[in-house]
Amino acid sequence: MPIPPQLAKLLKLAPGLVQEYGPELIKWAREHPDFVRDLVEQVKPRPRPRPSQAPGDAGGAGAEPAPVAGGRAGDIGETIATMRMQIAYLAESADDTAERERAEAWRAKIDRLDRANSLIASGGSSAEREQLAAQVEQLRAAVVAAFLAERIEDEGGPSPSDAGR
Repeated sequence: MPIPPQLAKLLKLAPGLVQEYGPELIKWAREHPDFVRDLVEQVKPRPRPRPSQAPGDAGGAGAEPAPVAGGRAGDIGETIATMRMQIAYLAESADDTAERERAEAWRAKIDRLDRANSLIASGGSSAEREQLAAQVEQLRAAVVAAFLAERIEDEGGPSPSDAGR
């Protein structure tokens, strides 16, 4: 049976989940397509309001960010904003001290990356922008995997410990 499109999108965002959870994840996700669809939407980067935008305004004159290698400067800012929401969820739903400490460490790192993005987007070299994009993407992979695992567990889905059963 082919993998449903929404599940394929989910697995592209965090390919390690299948290895960690085993086939139980795919079975559970097929039984909960609405949840998977919502989850995919939650991990997509969202536009964040820029100082020159009114709340709810999707753009406007002068709101276009400076270009960066592999995308726009705003792409990194949008990814950071999405990760910030995911990290907040992880901190709130942490089951133990280790999860809380991991979320706090990610929060500190995302703050540093956001400050660097503010500086680099307006005048950094292309090498600096590429390095920042790589650091953001590296953190994003870890945060998205943890966020997806936590949301699935919170929804009553399988946990990594179920994979060994």
